[in-house]
Amino acid sequence: EESSAGIDHAEEMELLLENYYRLAEDLSNATRELRVLIDDSQSIIFINLDSHRNVMMRLNLQLTMGTFSLSLFGLMGVAFGMNLESSLEEDHRVFWLITGIMFMGSGLIWRRLLSFLGRQLEAPLPPVVASLPKKSLQADRGMEVKRSFRPDGLGSGKSVLTNR
Repeated sequence: EESSAGIDHAEEMELLLENYYRLAEDLSNATRELRVLIDDSQSIIFINLDSHRNVMMRLNLQLTMGTFSLSLFGLMGVAFGMNLESSLEEDHRVFWLITGIMFMGSGLIWRRLLSFLGRQLEAPLPPVVASLPKKSLQADRGMEVKRSFRPDGLGSGKSVLTNR
């Protein structure tokens, strides 16, 4: 049977199926692009969280080093705080001298530990790359890298090697 427009039902169904197939393809492409954007956003969030975690770990390490240096020189105060009698506790200058030595020594050790930490956390220099032999360079000259781009301008990451 033919419809009123002169197109039979089989052709009409075929046109409808093609239209739905095209819509399904468009939805599939949009879903794929959204998935890529979600993955990119997730990786950016994880990088940001890693950065904050590293800052917190560094602060924790610095505070631990400060506590270590204070407790190390605090032993001098513990030694003079015992209930032993000597002639040193009668002189007020000795108290300030010992207190100054404790603070200066702990400050110096803390700065020394911080400088050691700074040297250990510096990024290492990249290794020196040796030059490639001429044979491999000549073999690579015959290859050309072509990138395929999406029509929406986002560009795909696929590359195709072709011989000239």
